[in-house]
Amino acid sequence: MRLAAGWILLLSAVFLAACAGNPPPAQMNAALPENPLAACPETPNCVRETHLYPDDAATLYARARTALEAAGAAEVEAFPEEYRLHAVFRVLFFKDDVDLLVTAQTAGSALHIRSASRVGRSDLGVNRRRVRKILSDFGI
Repeated sequence: MRLAAGWILLLSAVFLAACAGNPPPAQMNAALPENPLAACPETPNCVRETHLYPDDAATLYARARTALEAAGAAEVEAFPEEYRLHAVFRVLFFKDDVDLLVTAQTAGSALHIRSASRVGRSDLGVNRRRVRKILSDFGI
């Protein structure tokens, strides 16, 4: 009887310790602000993310513009008063849109990014790779 109670107590402790170490996904991103860019459709040809940086909004905006231009955008429209950028990328005869928005936070700034194909359902991972390329210039 004592042995069974000991095993139950031990297994309960192990179970509780395992559950405590992994918060649910919703809590893992609780500190991220809401992404104000348009939501992605239910197709795999769109990526929408938010990342936090210690830089102030003006510095992060300048870094974002440099990264976007270095990624090979065919056109870049800048809206510095809003800390917003819009770029068009051409892949063969297809066009993809990339939107970047920087918002000031209490500590640093948030970079919101969205990359989406204008037509079709699949882009064979082009938008996801593009976002990774742009973010790699920020050390992510």
